[in-house]
Amino acid sequence: MRGWSVARRNRFFLITTLTLIVLAVLWVARGALFPYIFALTLAYLMLPGVNWLDQKLRQVFKRTRFTATRPIAILLVYLLTVGLLMSFFSLVMPVISQQFSVLWANRQQLIAGARELIDSTLVWYQGNVPRDVRMQVDALLRQAAGTVGRALQMGVTRTLSVVTGTLSFVLGMVVVPFWLFYVLHDQSKMMRGVFKLLPSRYRTDFLNLLRITDDVLGAYLRGQLLLCLFIGLMATIGLTLLGVQFAAVLGLIAGVFEILPFIGPIIGLVPAVIVAAIQSPLLGLWTLLLFLGIQQVENLFLVPRISGKAVQLHPALIMVVLVLGNEVAGLLGMLLAVPLTAVLRDLFKYLYLRFQDQPVGPKEAMVRLGRTPLQLDV
Repeated sequence: MRGWSVARRNRFFLITTLTLIVLAVLWVARGALFPYIFALTLAYLMLPGVNWLDQKLRQVFKRTRFTATRPIAILLVYLLTVGLLMSFFSLVMPVISQQFSVLWANRQQLIAGARELIDSTLVWYQGNVPRDVRMQVDALLRQAAGTVGRALQMGVTRTLSVVTGTLSFVLGMVVVPFWLFYVLHDQSKMMRGVFKLLPSRYRTDFLNLLRITDDVLGAYLRGQLLLCLFIGLMATIGLTLLGVQFAAVLGLIAGVFEILPFIGPIIGLVPAVIVAAIQSPLLGLWTLLLFLGIQQVENLFLVPRISGKAVQLHPALIMVVLVLGNEVAGLLGMLLAVPLTAVLRDLFKYLYLRFQDQPVGPKEAMVRLGRTPLQLDV
C-alpha cells in the first residue's frame, strides 16, 4: 500500500471490513437464505419478460402521464406464471396423481417383479461370466453403490438441514413474493446505485463482469429448464407409445433429474427401464433405446442451440464439481456447482487478460472471450 493516500487507504480498510462482516453474517445465517436464493433465481428467470412488457407498456402509454408501467408488467408476469402453474396442476397433475396412486397400490407386485428380474439376471450372470471377472465387477459395483448411497444420503441430509433448519426459512417463504416484487421493480435502480459507488476506472470492468455472469447463468438456467421440459415430454410420449405402465410418472422423474448435468439423465432412465423390464425384458430394452435416442437428439440438436457455449466443461470436471457441491451444500450445491464453475472460469479468463504485465483493454478482453459489453444507462 506504499504510495496510497490516507483517504484511499481508509476506503480500502472500510470496504474490506464491511465485506468481511457481510460474508460472516451470510455464513452464520445461511440456513435462512434458501428462500431468497430461490426468489433471486425466479427474478432472474422472470426479468427478461418483465423488461420486455415494461418496454411495450411504455410505448403504449408514452403520450399519457401514466408512468407506473413496471408494476403492471410485474403483475402480468406474476399472473402468467400463476396461470401456467394452475394449468399444469389442473391438466397434468391429475394424470400423474392417478398413475402414482396406481403405482403405490401395486408397489408390492413391482418390488416382487424387480426381485424376480434381478434374480434371473444374477443366474445368467453367474452362469455365463467367468469367476475372476465376476469378482472384479462385484467389487466395483459394491464400491459404486456405497459411494452413491452415501452421496445421496449426505445430499438429502445437508439439503434438509440447510433449507429447513430455522424458523427464518418459513418466514422467508412468506415474504418471498413481496421481496421478489421489489427486486424486479427496483432492479435498475439498485444496479445504478452500485455502479455509481465504483471508481470510474473500474466501471467498464464491472459491467463486463456482469455481462459474463449474465451470459453463463442465463443460458444455463433457462436452457436447463427447457431441457427438463423436453426430456419429460418426450419420455412420457415415448413410454406411452411403447405401452410402459406409469408413463407420466416415469416421464416426470426423467424430466426432474435432467436438471442435474451428466448424471441426471442416467439416474432418470433407471426407474423407467426397471418398470418396463418387469413387464417384459424386450420392453425394457426398447425403453433403454428410447432414452438413448432422446439423449442423442438432446446432445446433437438441443444443447448447442439452447445453452450454446455458456457451459463448456469436461464430463470428468463436471463429476468432480458435483461431488464438491454435494459436500458443501447438498442438493442445492449440486444444482449450482456447474454454472458457478463455468462463471468462475470465464471471470478468471477475463481478469487474467486484464491483469497481465501488458494488460488487454476491456473491449479486447471481451472480444477474446466472445462476449459483447453490457450497456447501463446512468
